[in-house]
Amino acid sequence: MVIDLGKCVGCDICTIACNDQFIGNTYPGYSAAQSETSQFWMDMQTLEAGTFPNTQAIHFPLPCMMCENPPCQTAAAGGAVYTRADGIVLIDPVKAVGQQQIVSACPYGKIFWNPTLLLAQKCTFCAQRVDQSLTPSCVLACQTNAITFGDLSNSTSQVAQQVAAGAKPLHPEYGTKPKVYYLNIPTNTSLLPTITSTTVSSSTTTIATSA
Repeated sequence: MVIDLGKCVGCDICTIACNDQFIGNTYPGYSAAQSETSQFWMDMQTLEAGTFPNTQAIHFPLPCMMCENPPCQTAAAGGAVYTRADGIVLIDPVKAVGQQQIVSACPYGKIFWNPTLLLAQKCTFCAQRVDQSLTPSCVLACQTNAITFGDLSNSTSQVAQQVAAGAKPLHPEYGTKPKVYYLNIPTNTSLLPTITSTTVSSSTTTIATSA
């Protein structure tokens, strides 16, 4: 996935489309229903650059980074997090029950805890749509064509060409090799999104799982 920050206007339609796709909707084998609160599988952060009156808003859509070296997969037990052949990283909605450590393993803070289901959850790149040769909901909904989805391994694909043209991952220093790239990303690190680690309340019940 490539997100062009020069085209993003911060309208939040990608977040709305994601919520509409997953809140209250279960996709067996892909994901359990997303919680109605406290989860943003596609999030939007807006930062302001410059000083008044010469300011500029920079909007950052933030999905799961679909890392090539996903810390969440390393932290999970019993194959609860796995990477598909197409590179999409998924949390198994059955095997991952009770595995709170999956949440805190993500350095981007993009995995969320569902206290009702006792389940770690995140963006799936709409894998249930991809498997039907459909685009992810956020890509389909974006009115400025700021989000591109495709096969990075295919040099003729639009995403591969955008990466070749200079699209960069967010925080490559984390060493996770994200497969989400950004065009027009600020070179000033103070203008990058604030990464907040997601934590799970100590009062939440943990269900024992077998490795």
